[in-house]
Amino acid sequence: MAIKPRYEPDEARERILDAAEILFRRIGYGKTTIADIANALGMSSANIYRFFPGKSSINDGLCRRMLAELHTFAESFVADSGPVSLRLEAMIVGVHLHNKARMTHERTVHEMVAAAMQENWQAVEEHIAYMGQLFGQLIAQGVASGEFAPCDVEASAKTLGFACCGAFHPTMIAEVKPDTTEDDVRRLARLLIRGLANAAAPVEPLDHVGDTA
Repeated sequence: MAIKPRYEPDEARERILDAAEILFRRIGYGKTTIADIANALGMSSANIYRFFPGKSSINDGLCRRMLAELHTFAESFVADSGPVSLRLEAMIVGVHLHNKARMTHERTVHEMVAAAMQENWQAVEEHIAYMGQLFGQLIAQGVASGEFAPCDVEASAKTLGFACCGAFHPTMIAEVKPDTTEDDVRRLARLLIRGLANAAAPVEPLDHVGDTA
């Protein structure tokens, strides 16, 4: 009789999430059952429930993992060097493209993300708050460098996040504004940056909007 390998709890959870993501991508979130996930792993449904109380909690775990990838990506613009205005523009455009490719391009992935946003709003609120913190750090850097005018950093970061909702929100990208292009988002970013700019500091022109330099 073959002896099934034993996994540490964290490793077991990751294996369940991996299997669930494969199934969600292949047949869709709505059609995938706990039994399907268990069968893919060669275990019982009861074993799945040891680690996750239900399918929505598995989906929440997957979306939190996707958001963690996004956060790592967004953090790179805060930690980088160079003019803050260019880094903020690159971050806004980059997050839009990341979300468009990772969370909306595939119909089944978008279904998974949309369900998670409806069923587990806490993760979304935490994500919005974290992105606000990153915006705040960049704005504070810009104020310190003289690129941005002195301002209420927290309020400005909140406004910046609100203004970027249409460019960041998976549902907005996929359903409300499916024709939004990279150039559209770059124009938005440059418009917002002009609102933050110190009048005495040079501002990137809005022409040649497709340029990345």
